[in-house]
Amino acid sequence: MNLNERTIIKNNIFFSLPDVLISGPVNKNLSKLKISKLFKFLKPLENDGLISLYLLVGQDEKKVIKKIKEHGIDKFFKKENMFFVTQEYIKEKEEIDRERHLANLDKDPDFVDEFFKQRMLMDFVAEGKITRENSALICHDIWFDGFYCMRFSGADFFIVNESVSERNQELPENIAGLNYVKLNDADFKKILTDKFPRPDLRFLETYIFNKLKLELFEGTKIDSLVKKSVIGKKPN
Repeated sequence: MNLNERTIIKNNIFFSLPDVLISGPVNKNLSKLKISKLFKFLKPLENDGLISLYLLVGQDEKKVIKKIKEHGIDKFFKKENMFFVTQEYIKEKEEIDRERHLANLDKDPDFVDEFFKQRMLMDFVAEGKITRENSALICHDIWFDGFYCMRFSGADFFIVNESVSERNQELPENIAGLNYVKLNDADFKKILTDKFPRPDLRFLETYIFNKLKLELFEGTKIDSLVKKSVIGKKPN
């Protein structure tokens, strides 16, 4: 299929950074060559005005820009399309969220604000810069990306299949119903032309809420009852 204004449906592609474009806590051996080949396919489409490529990073630019440049990631994105956590973003948080963010930074200077991507996507939609239908988030975490997209931005998301995680811990088995992609031309053509099947988010929702139940009641008197109620439970 030729890629042109008529065939490209999703023309705003947003990328996470760790475990998607550079090695991270989940995938420590992400191929630089594979990423380079992917953008050799994508960049000409952007240069022709057919798509826009964005990078969303949940950290201060000063903390991460050196790593981005070392990996050559800055060459793949226009400067104005690279977004980082700013002091203004932190100040605009609700007080309890702002205090939690600052406390996390005190504890870990390399703390990543996973909600930042959702905030940016929601702002882009609210400002009329994108629609949910013409956009896609390329990511890796079923909780921080998948569930957050389902709960907050409503954006379509695609999980990189070699870096699948749950809260940045390797997930031993994929959740059914989601779209998993390889970092290659073929899968990205399917993303751009909207040829992937619509995800069935019931499986993810069931998985997340069962996990929350188990964690909420862990160590309590009804712990065993809760475990019995959620094990083997499937979406309706």
